[in-house]
Amino acid sequence: MVIHTYGHSRTYEMEALLKLFRPAEKFAFSAEPQPPAEEEYFSAVLLPEGDAQRLICRIRLSGQERSGEKMLPADIPNNLLDREISGLLYPQLCEVTGLHPAWGMLTGIRPVNLLRKFAARTGSLAQAMDDFRNIWHVSEEKTQLAADILAVQQPILNAAPKNGVGIYLSVPFCPTRCKYCSFVSNSVAQMGRLIPEYYKCIAVEQRLVSDIVGEFGLTVDSIYIGGGTPTSIDLYQPLDWLHSNFVTGRPIREFTVEAGRPDTITRENLSYLRQFGVTRISVNPQSFQDHVLKAAGRPHTAQDAVDKFLLAREMGFDNINMDFIAGLPADTVHGFRESIDRAVELDPESITVHCLALKKAADFYQSLAMPDAEAVSEMVDYAYKTLTAAGYRPYYLYRQKNMAANLENVGYAKPGFESPYNVMMMDDSQTILGIGAGASTKVLGGKRGIERLTECKYPYDYLARFDELMQEKERQLRALLG
Repeated sequence: MVIHTYGHSRTYEMEALLKLFRPAEKFAFSAEPQPPAEEEYFSAVLLPEGDAQRLICRIRLSGQERSGEKMLPADIPNNLLDREISGLLYPQLCEVTGLHPAWGMLTGIRPVNLLRKFAARTGSLAQAMDDFRNIWHVSEEKTQLAADILAVQQPILNAAPKNGVGIYLSVPFCPTRCKYCSFVSNSVAQMGRLIPEYYKCIAVEQRLVSDIVGEFGLTVDSIYIGGGTPTSIDLYQPLDWLHSNFVTGRPIREFTVEAGRPDTITRENLSYLRQFGVTRISVNPQSFQDHVLKAAGRPHTAQDAVDKFLLAREMGFDNINMDFIAGLPADTVHGFRESIDRAVELDPESITVHCLALKKAADFYQSLAMPDAEAVSEMVDYAYKTLTAAGYRPYYLYRQKNMAANLENVGYAKPGFESPYNVMMMDDSQTILGIGAGASTKVLGGKRGIERLTECKYPYDYLARFDELMQEKERQLRALLG
């Protein structure tokens, strides 16, 4: 299928809209004056007309054609132009395909954040919800879900300290790579030789970040160690450094470690987490169906996940999260229901339900068709009904490209066990200082509102360029925070 643009360059936004209906398709692009001759195309043309512009949108899809047009101001900003293009093309796509995405024509990853901004702009949550339904075509169910999450998040946002920051440490190593994974993760067997040097570098970077925190009067609100699978390596030294640099003498609200893969959890590494004040861990089954785990490349059983969860409980962890994925190959609606039911029986403090997303960096991207949308919708609906009935509340939400059924990932938690880091990070409400390969630093208050600094994705690049990276990071942080 061809995406055709002329008179503007809003190709990325058009592709994101089209992916709501054709999520796994690859597109060609044309910028010629006339729509392409191909059998299927998606076109938005902007032509000057007097002191205004005429927007003409057309689609040819599945043997059907639709078109519409609208007059626009000559100086319309890009964000409003995006909305006008989507406003003409989205109804055409719904009519031709018969599909009506639950999140309407919203393509961003943070719909709750958008609802919050609409409410602040209009001074009314009710008006913002009406805009969600009527302008953006979001379903009643998803509009209410976003509003419910907004209500749960507000006290967490209100309790954030002034000048608060989150600290994120990246551990981009795993025992093996799961087939659905698109994160930067390196096999310990293949890349383990880098780990000693990686320890040295993150120790230096932690001291740099600690100095910046102290110099600019920042308050550490949360610490999050993610990956990869952090517990696939010996965390004793990184935990010791984090504790001395950021925990001692500070009233942090959260210290999370993604223990993640049950096959990496041991009594020894759990004891390190307890020793250095970790308050929250994840033990992630993804499914309690052994054949589903095997198909996803997870080298552990459902019982392994149960056993490691119970071990963590025995060792005193009273804030444990579990992750599950709706839409994994070989899973069924019945099997997914069994997994959620078993999770509720174990009674963790929070449960996160993801929808499978087919990303280019994942093994599944080339080998797997998009999961059945109706089945994934049933799974997500069952999780919502079952978890809310069991006393869990949805508290944060985000979306991804190429996501099954164009739905969402939702974190559920018992009251008082929500992750402040997840809320603040996903709401773009707090500066996040990243450490390590693949970590992203996000500074609030820059010229563009939010400034993002990224480090090398891969450990070998990070190690090879470390001195240069740290000099540039310190320069940029001082400029942004000063």
